[in-house]
Amino acid sequence: MSGASAVDSLRLVGIPGTNKVMGGELSRLAGRAFDGVRLPVPKKEGQGALVYPFDVETAALAVRYHRTASRVLWGLYQSRAARLEPLYDDFLGAVREDSRPWLREGASFSVTTSNMGRFPAGERQVVGVVKNAVLEGAAHRGFRLSVNPGDPDIHLVASMHDDVVTVSIDLAGRPMNQRGYRADTGMAPLRENLAAVLVMLSRYDARSEVLVDPMAGSGTIAIEAACMAQGRPVWVSPRRPAAGALPPFEKPLRRSAKPLFSDTRPLVIANELDRRTHDLSRKNSANAGVKEFVELWRGDFSRIEEKSVRTRAERRGFDPGRGVILSNPPYGERFSRGELVDLYRDLRRWCTRFHGWRAAFLVANPDFETAFGGRPRIKKPLRNGPLRGYFYLYDL
Repeated sequence: MSGASAVDSLRLVGIPGTNKVMGGELSRLAGRAFDGVRLPVPKKEGQGALVYPFDVETAALAVRYHRTASRVLWGLYQSRAARLEPLYDDFLGAVREDSRPWLREGASFSVTTSNMGRFPAGERQVVGVVKNAVLEGAAHRGFRLSVNPGDPDIHLVASMHDDVVTVSIDLAGRPMNQRGYRADTGMAPLRENLAAVLVMLSRYDARSEVLVDPMAGSGTIAIEAACMAQGRPVWVSPRRPAAGALPPFEKPLRRSAKPLFSDTRPLVIANELDRRTHDLSRKNSANAGVKEFVELWRGDFSRIEEKSVRTRAERRGFDPGRGVILSNPPYGERFSRGELVDLYRDLRRWCTRFHGWRAAFLVANPDFETAFGGRPRIKKPLRNGPLRGYFYLYDL
């Protein structure tokens, strides 16, 4: 055997600090899809990756339904080589000796890198090494492949953790947040998988609780909450994960992708002041297939009466004494510091009307906690892209 080891792993890569969230979501999905079967305890890689033993059914479930991950990967090979030449030899030997059916005659592939900053060579050099090793190793096994960086059949990723270089297949073929339902975005759009993380962290129970986003923007939090409540597929038609072109995934991904929790009928209220952004949320919720579960309100959130929300909840069969307020309020350059402080104080006054509920926010502004007041039950560091922020959860 070569210096590289063949591995069979299912790797969920996400936002730093979300390991527990990603694992909890996959367990929930597997519990319904596999009739209560419990998954193995995953290995953690840093704060933003989980590694499970590879199983094609679980991998197909993840790439089709998992909403909090950024990437879903099939780990193939690992090497501890610290230079390009032995790295090439390791991966060439591993591909030549591999008998797993991830290759097919005439397939095209691409190679990208992630987190390779500690490797003592440039990313382009690593890409070239992996590309050449795969081409030659596949040819040894009788497969003629071609390189297609733009639209490949197989998306390979070389990544590094703890001085180990891993080559994996990106089963989605694109970032998992690119669901396909956004007709457009409003200002400062929230990534879809980050919105899903917020829903999980808020501990929203769609069977008994209403979720309200008082500053919903183009509706991403509301849409993700409704989709997760029903266990809807990540990808909006006609998009499909790239894994569908891999022989092991042809049957699992050919099956009809139905909502896993179709018996759950959530009520999500998305309020937005700006008319154009409000109209975008209408298009986006329709594209995502959840317009019957997302009620779109328009106006200043401070004028929304608590009684109106509780009455609406009760009419739909929900407990009016329980619910979740979840939002990603403004914290950027569109407002002055004084305007933001006033906004956060107004938000606190409005939230306190909902006694017995929970309120949760993602904010990247140091003035929020003092201006909002109260003591959060949870204060968790959480990044929104390049911005270092916090997730706050309050009992009202």
